[in-house]
Amino acid sequence: MSPHQIAPATDHNAAADVVREAAGVWTLVTVYRAGQSADTIANGIRSGRIRAYRPGGSFDAYSAMHEGGTAVWARSLSASWDAEPLPATITVRVPDPGTQPGDGGVCIRPVTISSKCQRCGGPRGPVRPHTVMRDGARLVYDTWTNPCGHQDAYDAVRAEALRTTDGIREPRRKGPQIAGVEGGRYAAAVDFLADVHKEQPCLRARGGAHLLEQAGHTEAAEAVREFIRSSPTRNHTSTLSAARYLMDQDSKAAVSATPGGSR
Repeated sequence: MSPHQIAPATDHNAAADVVREAAGVWTLVTVYRAGQSADTIANGIRSGRIRAYRPGGSFDAYSAMHEGGTAVWARSLSASWDAEPLPATITVRVPDPGTQPGDGGVCIRPVTISSKCQRCGGPRGPVRPHTVMRDGARLVYDTWTNPCGHQDAYDAVRAEALRTTDGIREPRRKGPQIAGVEGGRYAAAVDFLADVHKEQPCLRARGGAHLLEQAGHTEAAEAVREFIRSSPTRNHTSTLSAARYLMDQDSKAAVSATPGGSR
């Protein structure tokens, strides 16, 4: 057990003393088999209905999933301690090794997960950025250390995100919708890549070009390969960027074809 955990017990006088001594640090109080019991105890700690935690409002508490049942975690509150509310979820950037042929390697994906450890229910540690260089490209993802000592593997984090948030794969982007420019040379190819991106959000442009060629969009595939060669990120260029490039080419062509347009 970590220094800020106590053994499950029904002696709430002793439990409250340990929580006070932890000086505002979230502390494991006990684990119940029944989630309803844990919820009742957490509410009693917050409200002060349990005498040991009076006056009401001097403690915070919550119940959360634990590998042995449902845990109750609590902390004492004081104006002299940093007592930021614990959010229900956090959003972190995690590396995602693509699974499709020609995906070009790892991409960074933001996902939303619980703020609590999935093994014991304790709060996850503060998130901090971590930078690595891969094939000349700078990749930044998040890392954290849980105070409870349980480690979070990125594959487990991605699986958790799919369970709890229905698979948040990509942040909502500002800017124009990815759709073919009407009458454009690459209109059908852009629509094709937009559909591919929905199914394979981490697919690299190189893999997108391969799929374009297989689908018969040969000219667009070659244009994407040329775009990759001129891009600073080269093989890390995303399929979404390639689609935007094709849209831009069609938009410029449309302007040039308009009387008085730039040439």
